[in-house]
Amino acid sequence: MLWKLILLLPTAVVALLLIALGRTLLTPATPAKTAQPPKSDPARARRYGEKLGEMIRYETVSHKGETDFAKYRAFQEGLRPLFPNIFAHCEITHPLDQLVIRYPAAGKPKGDPILLMSHQDVVPVVAEGWKHPPFSGHIDENGTVWGRGTVDTKGALMCELQALEELIAAGWKPEKDVYITSSCTEEWGGPGAPAIVSHLKEKGVHLGMLLDEGGMIMGRPISGVEGRYCMVGCLEKGSGSVRLVARGKGGHSSAPPKNSPLVRLGKLMVDIDKKSPFKAEFHPVVREMFGRLGPNANFGMKYVFTNLWLFGPILKRVLGGLVPVADAMLRTTCAFTRAEGSTANNVIPREASVTANLRYVIHQPGEESLAVLRERAAKYDIEVEDLGRKEPCPAVDHTAAPFKLLEEVSAEIYPGYDVVPYSMTGGTDARFYGEICDHCLRFAPIEINNAQFESIHSNDECLDSAALPPAVDFYKRILEIYCSR
Repeated sequence: MLWKLILLLPTAVVALLLIALGRTLLTPATPAKTAQPPKSDPARARRYGEKLGEMIRYETVSHKGETDFAKYRAFQEGLRPLFPNIFAHCEITHPLDQLVIRYPAAGKPKGDPILLMSHQDVVPVVAEGWKHPPFSGHIDENGTVWGRGTVDTKGALMCELQALEELIAAGWKPEKDVYITSSCTEEWGGPGAPAIVSHLKEKGVHLGMLLDEGGMIMGRPISGVEGRYCMVGCLEKGSGSVRLVARGKGGHSSAPPKNSPLVRLGKLMVDIDKKSPFKAEFHPVVREMFGRLGPNANFGMKYVFTNLWLFGPILKRVLGGLVPVADAMLRTTCAFTRAEGSTANNVIPREASVTANLRYVIHQPGEESLAVLRERAAKYDIEVEDLGRKEPCPAVDHTAAPFKLLEEVSAEIYPGYDVVPYSMTGGTDARFYGEICDHCLRFAPIEINNAQFESIHSNDECLDSAALPPAVDFYKRILEIYCSR
């Protein structure tokens, strides 16, 4: 009997591969593969670009632990002449010097309010060699706005404010409250957003949905996938750091012992780098992401992405070597960032340590991931000290009405583009809003290219002003539709 099963096994494998092949061949490409950007009004683009340039000229670099928010107050005052209708008709408050804007419903609100948010602080400029000074807000002959914060995230903030500014100017009367908030401590996870949330809780606010930074609009979001996509963050990993400590007798470098602290740390790092100890799983959001990108992928990727029912177990094993960014959506990651040992070149340390930054996945949150790491570290007689962590955020339902609203508006403003949920590996202020909102969607509807994406937190951050009018229109339609249902 056993030999018959063995003989049948190759036939079964071939049958499954043929079924997968058939599914692949029968899955057509989506319109996103050939979609083109919407036409942009050059006059509007220039006007919006100039507003964004003004916002960039305020140096709003944030530093961990800072408590003097004077430069952010100056930035917020600078918004008044740029968006006069907002400051004339909205309720403006400043909990802990953050910015909270409320445009009230006309009459009794007919449902939970909506919130748009983008932070106003930016990361430091740590490198020279910018094409244009990082706080110049320079607009070149192609309409590109240059400066720190154009993409992360004053560009989105400008579009949110401009959308509400134009709606107010047109006499719009929403049936639900509209909020726009902006913190100045996002880049270091400071108290700004929590202060805003506390302020809203005190007012009894529970949000129906919010839009924060996260995904944007990109072509080729993964190498091998063609088309244009609105990438919407529906998962946000947790984060934290640990200190890995190895101890020994120390001694003089002239007679080095075996397995000294630094050697054991090195072995552990190589071990983890070679084979991650953390469990890979396809969360429904990630599975949906691959499913939506698959139709427009090259044949090999399409064959795999449209048949995760068959290739999922293999993909879990090989994805790290093929697409590290995608692999990071499946498991907790451990990045070694700092090392300490002896203070002298000829002394073997009695104690050495390595600091690692972890990004915790939702199916293996902080304590469970740390237990896995401790088990691996114990093989090398290494202790793990938890330096603090933030747990993963709850998943946002990509089948619910708020996500469907994004799909509806995308079809109107960006015809043909696909809307794709995905797992964010970085952190946002939206994680603080979970207790007052069940639908915290991480998406800024601004189209960027790969160079602009890579400029985030790096040199030559810039944004095409042609991308601004459709983004403003996107926010306007989101507000109009949400506040009328």
